[in-house]
Amino acid sequence: MALHPPCLRIQRGQSIAEFLVGLAVLTPLFFAIAYAGKYGDLQQTTTQASRYAALGRAMEPSEGRLAGSTIEDQMRTRFFLAGDYLHNGRIQSDDSVAGLTTDKGQAELWQDLSGNPLLSRPDKITLQWGDTGLGSGGVEKAMGVMTKSAGKSYPGGQVARVEVTLANKLDQINASPKPIVIAAATAAAGNGLGSSGSQGTRDAAATIVPTSHIPGALTGFLEKAMGLFEPEGPKIGCIKPDVVATNRLDGAADNSQCK
Repeated sequence: MALHPPCLRIQRGQSIAEFLVGLAVLTPLFFAIAYAGKYGDLQQTTTQASRYAALGRAMEPSEGRLAGSTIEDQMRTRFFLAGDYLHNGRIQSDDSVAGLTTDKGQAELWQDLSGNPLLSRPDKITLQWGDTGLGSGGVEKAMGVMTKSAGKSYPGGQVARVEVTLANKLDQINASPKPIVIAAATAAAGNGLGSSGSQGTRDAAATIVPTSHIPGALTGFLEKAMGLFEPEGPKIGCIKPDVVATNRLDGAADNSQCK
């Protein structure tokens, strides 16, 4: 039986010890990389959710016509559930996660390495609103001139802040680690200037567009003069607020004629 020299046995024992130490250091790092991707995806989703909420409020500033709670429900459902979980993926205006108090419908990416959800209660995702101005400088001054000329008012925007609470899988030391809270906020402003339809939009725009006040006889002369250089030139004083073709949208204004 061959005997190994004492120095060789010592080297082998040292290699095993170094391997175990390296394994103890690298294993949590490998897990951390996996969870960083999961949390990063949730952060990106939260950002998109805040943009959706802010845009929804900007498009419909009236709380009476579109309640903040409705936007919150739609935001939760459309961004924090698997895409085909409700209605086979078809979006509906009354989508809600109010009845979902478990992890059903969660994306597989948002599960820990044991299959447990990082986001256990999508109905606990919060959406908070805050006021914001239109800024300062050229944008604010330009909006002030335009709205005053049209006899309208333009309110400030609103900030939509989405906050999501997640299970903390990065803390492997404490038995009950504090949850991870990620948040994103988006500011948006928008207003229909009180328009009640295409004709109302034309009337408001007519007070802002200087060419709408040029007498018809003069506009005809100017159009002919411009036609010498550009046969398909614009019609002076023509206001067409609806850019969608009439045959593609029910109720769209007839853009074949200027008003």
